[in-house]
Amino acid sequence: MTYEDFAQEWDSRDMITCRTSGSTGAPKEILLPKHEMVNSALRTIDFFGLTGDSLLYSCIAPDFIGGKMMLVRQRAAGCRFRWETPSNRPLDGYSGEPISLLSVVPSQVIHILDNIKDMPVIDAMLVGGSSIPESLRHRIEKSGLNAYESYGMTETASHIALRRIKSEPEPFRTLGDITVTISDEALVIDIPGWQSVRTNDSARSVSPREFFIDGRLDNIMISGGRKINPERVEDILSRTITFPFIITSRPDEKWGERIIMIAEAEESERPFIENECRNMLVNYMRPKEIIFTKHLPRTPNGKPVRNFKN
Repeated sequence: MTYEDFAQEWDSRDMITCRTSGSTGAPKEILLPKHEMVNSALRTIDFFGLTGDSLLYSCIAPDFIGGKMMLVRQRAAGCRFRWETPSNRPLDGYSGEPISLLSVVPSQVIHILDNIKDMPVIDAMLVGGSSIPESLRHRIEKSGLNAYESYGMTETASHIALRRIKSEPEPFRTLGDITVTISDEALVIDIPGWQSVRTNDSARSVSPREFFIDGRLDNIMISGGRKINPERVEDILSRTITFPFIITSRPDEKWGERIIMIAEAEESERPFIENECRNMLVNYMRPKEIIFTKHLPRTPNGKPVRNFKN
């Protein structure tokens, strides 16, 4: 889908077809009320102080909710909008005016940081689509970029909460009058006048409007009788391992689930990885197998696919 395609759909329908990310299964289509997407856009517009003079710039496609909402925000704010074909070299060759709000995914941020001197003025950067490794958090904070991590899903018409990206993560804070609670470890989102959504995310509540996400409940692995959150293991190891990797598992007769690391790296990195796992992880969290690949399995919008298939 192109932004031109989505603009035509937006102008002609009251319910908008959106695809979920597919991070825990096959992507599925859902229908979102157009007015609720506008309400979501207005919350973001208010947070970033966008006006009719603002310039929104999207480096992600409108196939998924994050890309769609950039156009919806432009329509709601009555401002200008530019986009480019998604790539891992965002803003390459762009020499235009300052960007009020830039929408990117974590892998694109790396190119921006590597070429920060050639980048235009970016008032605010919205980073979504997948988790942000700790090493990248350090680089973003050091760069001085006004960057925000988003939390939300297709079912909630994009993000419902934001937090400034820092080396030491702060809680997400909800936008507008949205509140959250915790039910059996899962985050529950209440969007007044619309819906209450029970997520599959394990969370810790700080207040009705502030929370931390610990990972997806359906990603939890049990190995040797111990519960292991793969996203927590990834956060720990990403402090020193800078190349892409994921932690996953497969059935094992002895352990129940065998913890596996899949690394987008060469076999020569094995001694380094094994050393970091010994130094940084308690024994039961350490991968019992390391698989090297040229390309990590990912969903169409860049999220890691954890279901291991031999």
